[in-house]
Amino acid sequence: MSMTYALIIFSVLFLLILIGIPIAYSIELSVIVLLLVTRLKPMIIIPQKLEIGMDTFVYLAIPMFTFAGYLMEQGGLSDRLVDCVEKLFGWFPGSMGTITIICCLFFAALTGSGPATVAAIGAIMIPSMLNNGYTKQEASGLLAAGGALGPIVPPSIAMIVYATTMGLSVPGMFMAALVPGIILGILFIITNTILFLRKGIKTEREHFTLKELGRSIWRALGVIFLPVLVLGGIYGGIFTPTEAATIASVYALILGLVYRQLTLEKLIDAMKKTVTTSAMVIFIVGVSNIFGTVLAAANIPRTIAHSIIPLLHNRSVYMIILIILLMLVGCIMETVSSIVILAPILVPIGTAMGIDPMHLAIVFSVTLIVGFITPPFGLNLFTSAATANVSFSEVVKGVVPYLATAIIAVFLFAFIPQISLALPSLLGY
Repeated sequence: MSMTYALIIFSVLFLLILIGIPIAYSIELSVIVLLLVTRLKPMIIIPQKLEIGMDTFVYLAIPMFTFAGYLMEQGGLSDRLVDCVEKLFGWFPGSMGTITIICCLFFAALTGSGPATVAAIGAIMIPSMLNNGYTKQEASGLLAAGGALGPIVPPSIAMIVYATTMGLSVPGMFMAALVPGIILGILFIITNTILFLRKGIKTEREHFTLKELGRSIWRALGVIFLPVLVLGGIYGGIFTPTEAATIASVYALILGLVYRQLTLEKLIDAMKKTVTTSAMVIFIVGVSNIFGTVLAAANIPRTIAHSIIPLLHNRSVYMIILIILLMLVGCIMETVSSIVILAPILVPIGTAMGIDPMHLAIVFSVTLIVGFITPPFGLNLFTSAATANVSFSEVVKGVVPYLATAIIAVFLFAFIPQISLALPSLLGY
């Protein structure tokens, strides 16, 4: 009976997605069809579970971190960050690409948003890269890849959703994701450097005095302190991730006003963008609670797990199949939607085989996040194309080397568990 329920709900879900119905509505309509056909549960559970799914304290962090990111974009904070990093790393081969990745990594630690990172850093760095020997194809591809660090490096909206969906510690997931995020950033820098050196371009590097460097660091000091405040407070147990998100928003607002670049018009624009982005994510999360409840009532996750486990000979086979499946899903579905639909089904299989839930969480999330730079629907690819004013196909060509690097990194994280587990274990998680 459970397999019949699964066939009904997933057939309807994928059919609706294929014909272009938005993910959230597709999930809800598939549940409605199943309940109408089978009478598994009364229809009243739909509004009830929708409200319960959204009424979670931890989810307040999503709009607040999003708001902090847009405040940084509108308040000129990214300009100061880029100027500081440029003076620190301008001597490096392929320095403009390296600076772009470092700024994306740093900005990601403030916002946790891939598209926001691409938009904020790209507007500044694309012209600089073009002036230093990069083609538009190479610059836009590198920018898209750098923006993929946003949902990996904490604070990450995808990590918050996964942790809440699967009952894990949000600070624990943040700590588990920190080292993989930094490693992926370093691998992107190595890829950029190799590509740049292969071109054999010699560029004139601007020289800065120590006084100019010190002034640049001083100008960016407020921005640099923000991730220290947010992540240090979370890891130190001073405040929760939700409280940290509020503090980040207030701090970014104060900085924007102090620097006199955040006008009333820009503040209202940041608020509008925050409402649009957050409403989409929160509604998907609420609808996913309905979906999860119905799956559990129909005993679908357990039935699928019992059917699949005998076919998997060991953990390595499971990991390889999981990564391939999630990469395919990441090509066509938004990350949060993929987490709330697939995690309750696929993760119990791995945990039943003895894989650490936190390790599995990082592999699951990071693999899906690679979908941000995977054609045909990678969100960062579209954002980068708009920012760099190039065609989508050009961005895809430029991102291919970084996509290959990201795939290698995913397999490293999957088969070396200590990369993600060492820091949480050290700090008592």
